[in-house]
This record gives sequence, structure tokens and C-alpha cells, in this order.
Amino acid sequence: MRKQHEFKIKDDFLQILILCLCVLAALFIMWTFTGQWPWKGLPYNSYVLQAQSWLEGRLDLGKNYSWLELAIYKGKYFVSFPPFPSYVMFPFVAMGWNTCDGFIALTASMLGAVYAYLILRHFKIKGNRAMFFALFVTIGSNWFLTAANAWVWFIAQNMSFALSMMAIYYALKGKAGLSLSFWACAVGCRPFQALYIPVLLYIIYKKYKEDAPEDTFKDMVKKHWMCLIAPFLIAVSYMILNYARFDNPIEFGHNYLPEFSQAPNGQFNLKYFSENVGKLIRMPSIVNGVWEYPQFNGMCIFMISPIFIVYVVYTAKQFFETKQTDRVMVLMILASILIELCCIVMHKTMGGSQFGNRYPNDVLPMVFLGLSMLLPEKQGKYESLVVPLFILGLCLNIVGAVGYYNGYFG
Repeated sequence: MRKQHEFKIKDDFLQILILCLCVLAALFIMWTFTGQWPWKGLPYNSYVLQAQSWLEGRLDLGKNYSWLELAIYKGKYFVSFPPFPSYVMFPFVAMGWNTCDGFIALTASMLGAVYAYLILRHFKIKGNRAMFFALFVTIGSNWFLTAANAWVWFIAQNMSFALSMMAIYYALKGKAGLSLSFWACAVGCRPFQALYIPVLLYIIYKKYKEDAPEDTFKDMVKKHWMCLIAPFLIAVSYMILNYARFDNPIEFGHNYLPEFSQAPNGQFNLKYFSENVGKLIRMPSIVNGVWEYPQFNGMCIFMISPIFIVYVVYTAKQFFETKQTDRVMVLMILASILIELCCIVMHKTMGGSQFGNRYPNDVLPMVFLGLSMLLPEKQGKYESLVVPLFILGLCLNIVGAVGYYNGYFG
């Protein structure tokens, strides 16, 4: 048994190594055409500037950087995004490494892919099949645009993806402290990841009941309440920082961007809903036989991230099957995705300049969880049909990222 266990670990290690090399190869292709190497200093480095300001004893940036999206409050300029990426960068900036953001982005990319693989292994998806679906959700989706660069908008989504994957994996393993801590870190990158909490708590509760079926909910709280300390402290750190900057513990600063503070309907409004829903499914236009991709605020998520198609098919399919499935979890995942997408389309913009539609990337970890739990342990009869969708996503996102960073899109 011990030799068999060691063999499985070795086999998984090789698969993970190949997975990381595949992700790195895709990124390398993009870097060679765009020059966006991870060691290159970046102009959109708000999180590094914020860490530098903290080291200098300031919460604001000290001056305006006209090319960045900065919150203006009481005549001072602040980073308008949640602060967790600056937490990670702070020790490196303190050591004088002011271009650390590119390598942090690369590390997050690798972690996101690795934990996608580990989630699949939890559901007994093995070998090349697990590697394929881990690549599908990463380089075969619009995740690729945000992983390819450490610009302030993209690195937050990239880190959020990795941290959300980690939160999901540790929830599946019943490690509540790690799961909720990584979830709190993900919220500090993208606030709507807070909507993941019902699914994570359900998974953790279900795992605890499997391990100790005689325990009541009260017993579980008594035994495991210390798991809440780390995520609580992380959340408190955000609230203290927000209050110190904006006199509001739940204000990260986005409402004080001129783009939103001067908008008649504000940052979020139901009036944006119908128009932005259309941008979730907007196809490229065809001019003289040439496809012209939308430059601003998104395009069809099923085209740029085809894993959405596969998730919808498998979710619909399981309702017509007689095999046992945790349908409560299926419905909770679906509800989480739909609620977060509804919140996204009530935002004034859908991400501005971009190739693809990066805001819906925030639900990719939950989409991936929903798909992973519904995949059969062995390859199904029609699963090979997924391969062309992966190729479509891979080609579109690599070519699109190259075009975007070279100024052809956005």
C-alpha cells in the first residue's frame, strides 16, 4: 500500500509539472510577442505604489498618477481597489524589490492551475484528463488575459482566481481554517468573492458531518471555532484600513473614482442591467468578412471562456439522470454563479478596455467546482467534443492577449 501511495504522489507530481510547463509555455508565447515579461517594470503598478506609501507612513499615494484609477477623497489620492495584493507585495517592496508584482502574478497563475488540478483529483478525475480540464479553465479561458500581466486590474483577478481555487480545495478537504482564510484573502482582491461563502460553508459542514455524524452544529462550532480567527483578523484589517482612508469600514474606494462619483446613476444600478447582460453574450461584428472584436466592456463569455458551455451542459444533464448527485450543492453553486453575474451586470462598466470579458472570470472557480463534481470518473462517450472548445478558447485567448497588449484591441 505504501509503495502504491508513493507511486500516486509521484504520478501526480509529474502531471502537475507538465501542467505548469504548459501554462508557462502559453505565457511565454504571449511574452515573446508583447514584451510583457514578469521582470519588466509596469506603468499600472498601483499596488506597489501603495506598499511604498505604507512604508513611508502614508495611507494615500501622496500625489496624483493620472494614468491610474485613483480614488479622490478629501483632496487626497488613494488606490481604489481592495488591498490584499499590496499585503503580499509589502515585504518585497520593503526589501527594495519594486518590480515584484510580475513574479507574484506568475506565481498566482501557477497556483491557480495547480489547485484546479487538485480539485479534479479530489473528485477522482485522473491523469491527462485532470490536466486537460485544469488547462481548460486556465489557458483555455479568458483567465489568460489576466494571468499574462501584473497590471493593477489583472493581478487582482489573477490572485483572486488562485485564492478562490485554494479556498474551494481546502473546503473539500474539511480544512475550514485554511479555506476561510484563503476566501478572506480572495475577497481582499475581488469583493464579490464574498458570495462564495454559502457554498464553502455547506461543503465544510457536509465534510464534518461525514467525519463526525453524531455531532450537532453546536458541537462543530465548539470544536472548530478557532478556524474563524484568521479570516476574522483578515477582514478586520480591511475594515480598519477602509475606515482610516474613507471613514467607512466597507468602502474600498471605488465609489470615489471620478468615473463613478460623477455618474448620475452611481457605480451600481439596476439601470445598467439590461445593457450589460447583452455584453455577456455579445458576438464580434463581421465587417467585409473580417471579425471585429468589441474593444470595450466585454463580449460573449461562451466564446471566450467555453468552459461555461460545458458547465451548463453538465449541470442541465444531471437533472435528467437517475444517478445520485448532491443536488443541493449543484443548486447552491448555480445560484452563487447567477447571483454574482447579476451583481456584475449591475456595475456601470464591464471592465473597460480588454479582450474578452474579464469580469465574469470571477465566477470561473465556482463554475469549475460545479463542473468537476459532475464529471464522471471515467471519460464519457461524448467528452471528446470538449476538445474543440478548448482549442477555440486557447487560440482566441492567446491571439487576443497578444493583440490586446500590442494595441490591436482595447
